[in-house]
Amino acid sequence: MTAVTVRGKLVGLGAGLVVGVVLAGSGCGNPKFPSCENDTHCNTDGHKGVCVNGKCVDCRADAACGDGRECHAGTCVATEGYCDDKKPCGEGKLCGKDHRCKTELQASDAPVECDDERPCKGPGERCQNGRCYAPPKAPGCEDFPAPRFSYESADVTDEVKATLDRLSKCLTTGPLKGRKVLLTGHCDARGEYEFNMGLGAHRAEAVKAMLTSAGVPPERMATSSRGKLDAVGQDEAGWANDRRVDIEVR
Repeated sequence: MTAVTVRGKLVGLGAGLVVGVVLAGSGCGNPKFPSCENDTHCNTDGHKGVCVNGKCVDCRADAACGDGRECHAGTCVATEGYCDDKKPCGEGKLCGKDHRCKTELQASDAPVECDDERPCKGPGERCQNGRCYAPPKAPGCEDFPAPRFSYESADVTDEVKATLDRLSKCLTTGPLKGRKVLLTGHCDARGEYEFNMGLGAHRAEAVKAMLTSAGVPPERMATSSRGKLDAVGQDEAGWANDRRVDIEVR
């Protein structure tokens, strides 16, 4: 009697399981598009997309949209102000490393177009801060030596003042009147990265202040710092050359 009872329970339990499985299999299915539980549900019946918060959308991140487009609320849209080799900026603007058109580029944002292995090829061009730069053709105002500084100093020397005095005259009453200037501060390789970035900025600002006091409108001058990023000196002569502010007249 006991064996029969046990067998009966086992049979009943097994039957219950079978019924449960059948019911589960017959009552469930994939969510109806655009609802979803995973990406697989978004890529059936000719649909394409990814599942975000239970809904099928075009994208989850910018990388899925390709060049010149970005992901906004699950939809790929054109990136405002995007630029590259195939889509240059309009007149008066430059394309930065982040592929955005800008009126002014800081030295750290400018795309690298030249270096020791990629020299500039244009007539009169030289590589400066990773860009090919050709001094403007203006008698007496064609080239300006980069102001040099003492170790860990942003003080402008008398020699530097003479160069800046000539530059200010070219920019205010001379053939460079109305031109813009980019001042980029540099340091030698010694010292901490953060310290040198700050020191480079102080040097660029010191040159800007000197030019401003000589009558050059401050809004026509932009400053930036490269710190020790471009430092190449291995001795005192090389270090002295690293401690400078590059002057780029545009």
